[in-house]
Amino acid sequence: MVHVCLYVPNLIGYARIVLLFVCYAVARAPASASPRAPRRPTPPPAPRFRPPHPARRLRDWKLAASCYMLSFAGDLFDGWAARKFDQTSQFGYVLDMVTDRCATTGLISILCGLYPKWIPSLLFCQMLDLGSHWYHMYSTSTERGHHKSKEALAERNVVLRMYYGSYPLFAYLCVGAEFFWIALYVLHYAPDFGVGPLRLAFVCRYGFAPAMALKSVVNLAQFGSAAENLALRDMEKQGKKRN
Repeated sequence: MVHVCLYVPNLIGYARIVLLFVCYAVARAPASASPRAPRRPTPPPAPRFRPPHPARRLRDWKLAASCYMLSFAGDLFDGWAARKFDQTSQFGYVLDMVTDRCATTGLISILCGLYPKWIPSLLFCQMLDLGSHWYHMYSTSTERGHHKSKEALAERNVVLRMYYGSYPLFAYLCVGAEFFWIALYVLHYAPDFGVGPLRLAFVCRYGFAPAMALKSVVNLAQFGSAAENLALRDMEKQGKKRN
């Protein structure tokens, strides 16, 4: 019998975490490493030798973005693996949720250093994402199981039922919002990045930004619905105690 911690989807989750650590380490590394001064003075090289190599760059935005996108792609495969190998677990469910939220939080924290003028807006999005998902997961996991199930969402507002009930809408908002943050990171280093005539800045503005804005609306609805649900359950408990 395989231990829950060694389930295939959970192993994918561990790999996602490692990729995120590599991403953050590379993204926040010094821009370059100064060469060490030699202990003894050396004579200048002969003309036939090439000049010393320039300082090695440690901050590589391409590597950081690639690691983050690979980690994000792992979110698709862990769910498939859980169904394929019949290895669903509460441990994996929480691991997936925590990894998703920490990934976005870490990336937004890096963006705060790249876009200082946007710090208030970035922190608001960061706190809204964390708070709404935590409230929603707690309010559903303690009563009717998975936070995306129809049973858990039966009494929630229409925004959440549309969001979780329509897979195309759910996929567009989740993927689009995540790629909005990734695009902001890439555009800081490569403002003209694109493929052929299609510029990333154009796709970010008209494709990813609307998804991020709508996802923020969903997060607000999610937070409000979960908070209301928890408050009503507290009132029910108080009523039972009085009776």
